[in-house]
Order: sequence, then structure tokens, then C-alpha cells
Amino acid sequence: MVEEDVTPRPPISEVRKQYEDERFFQDDRAAAQYAYALALRLRETGQIEEARRYARECLQLAESLPANSLDDVVSDRQSVGGVPLPDHFHDGVVRARLADLLAAA
Repeated sequence: MVEEDVTPRPPISEVRKQYEDERFFQDDRAAAQYAYALALRLRETGQIEEARRYARECLQLAESLPANSLDDVVSDRQSVGGVPLPDHFHDGVVRARLADLLAAA
């Protein structure tokens, strides 16, 4: 049997703090990535309304980011908050991956 080196996911409260820190320091790309992670993690735990809120914030932030070249949208990290990030992180990907949360309730 092969043992996998699985890093435990950080608590959602820690991911939320990271998101708030990135917002405070005005790093919109990092904040969008943390909002994306929060939306997915909260959806997994059944906290749909809060997940929707972070999905909307993620989209709003992603729409404000430059996306004129491949360098603008290539993810600089593989994962955030225990969630794998898409290879290319931009508003189109956010809309597609969080479509269920972004749909009108």
C-alpha cells in the first residue's frame, strides 16, 4: 500500500481570515482566489447562502482583474484554502465553475 502525503485542509475560518487579509491589503487576485475557495468549501458543507455571497464577491473581483494576455490569467498557485485552483483564473472560469451559486436564487 502506498501512503499518500495528504495535507489537511485548513479550517474555513482560517481561509476566511486569509480572504479578509487579502481584501485589506488590496490584493484583488489573491482575494478572488480565496473567495473562490470559500465558495466551494461552503457549498460542500451545505452553507449555500454564504457560498453564494463568496461566489458573487469572487466574480466581482475576477471581473476587475486584467485578462488581456495569458500571463494575466495563469494561476500563480496550485491551490488555495485546500481547494485546487483552475490553471487559468479569470471571470469566465469563475462563471462556469460557480454557475450554480451565481444563478438567481
